[in-house]
Amino acid sequence: MRAQIFEAGIIGAGGAGFPTHIKLAKGMAYLIINGAECEPLMYTDYEIMMQFSEELVTIIRDMLNALGLKKAIWGIKSKHKALIAQLNTITSLDDAIEICPLPNIYPAGDELTLIYKCANIIIPKGQLPSQKKVIALNVETLYNIYKCIYEKQPVTDKYITVTGAVEEPKVIKAAIGTTFEEIIKHVTVTIPEYDILLGGPMMGSFVSADIKVTKTTKAIILLPKDTVLYHKKKAIGIGSIKRVMSACSQCQMCTDLCPRNRLGHKVEPHKLMNAFANGLVQNSDKLHTALGCCGCNTCSYYACHHDLSPAELMMMVKRELMKEGIKPSGEEYPRPSHNVTAEIPSSRLLDKLGLKQYDKPAMFKAQKIIPRIVYMPIAAHIGKPASPIVNVGDYVRTAQKIASGDLTGISANIHSSINGVVKKITQTEIIIEGR
Repeated sequence: MRAQIFEAGIIGAGGAGFPTHIKLAKGMAYLIINGAECEPLMYTDYEIMMQFSEELVTIIRDMLNALGLKKAIWGIKSKHKALIAQLNTITSLDDAIEICPLPNIYPAGDELTLIYKCANIIIPKGQLPSQKKVIALNVETLYNIYKCIYEKQPVTDKYITVTGAVEEPKVIKAAIGTTFEEIIKHVTVTIPEYDILLGGPMMGSFVSADIKVTKTTKAIILLPKDTVLYHKKKAIGIGSIKRVMSACSQCQMCTDLCPRNRLGHKVEPHKLMNAFANGLVQNSDKLHTALGCCGCNTCSYYACHHDLSPAELMMMVKRELMKEGIKPSGEEYPRPSHNVTAEIPSSRLLDKLGLKQYDKPAMFKAQKIIPRIVYMPIAAHIGKPASPIVNVGDYVRTAQKIASGDLTGISANIHSSINGVVKKITQTEIIIEGR
């Protein structure tokens, strides 16, 4: 199974895009299935679960048997009552498959939060789930495994929620390498000018229309120009640091609401803010708290009543520490005794961000968008980029391998998402014009 998954180019369908075959090691105990749809406004995973329930259960059973796993636990938000009932009916005779209803909170789909909620297992800071005998996979990743095993299909397309200021939100199936400009043509936009948010409101980023669909694209959200969220996501500068020095009141709300701190990871943004405010950033052990930050932006967009940017500072410091080779210790700590149940309702989060009006279910569209030209990324996964194995002028077919991953390292194969001719090969992509 691992060889087939590598050949199909399957990676995590969200987040960093970790190659899936590496996760499927022997000796694991639990398969944690992420159907939580962490960010608000997204319906991609929900529709995949609704439309392909039987296929997902089939591949889960296969993986339990092939990998010798004890149990599969499927995390889904409890608000999806019809979906949970549907899956409970299909899995009623499977003692090894458990549906775990989750509260409608952010960030329920954070991998380590999900594992704790589903299996009561805490992954220490700096450790991987595999070190606690856990495999965690997104539902779209599982569906890609099903297509690989049963339909002999590699990863050539992606399901994407297109929502925001549109007449009817949709979950669209698009060829990998399609531009966002092409995707947006398939919805009716209700405002004359808009900004494009790639991903969810909390962890997503504003991008231009020439960005292309990759194996990890989850959502495209169209928002009015110049929103509060747009300004929140601007890169921090010296002005932001000066505001920290003058405005942080050390209320500790950022730390109390941090999902990783609630797992005992000692992620304490208020201490980092205090270090900046007092000029204690040189050789301060307080900087090391940033190593556990997952970038969920809870502290910046929800907790801080001064509208400061703890998450941005945390991630800036984390990047610098990692460049210097400083990594989390992996030491296990007890969970904090205070505020361990502090959680953020998704509805309140949307109110805070001014996005409640866009919280609408998305209609599933099964027909695949196939553009005239695709721009196939060769480095859309974490690890080593794939190496092109085609030349300019070659005719390629849909599902044909066009770039090889390195099986000895962290890498993934790339397959053409359309029939066409290779027009150009760069260091980052293979451009194919349809025929």
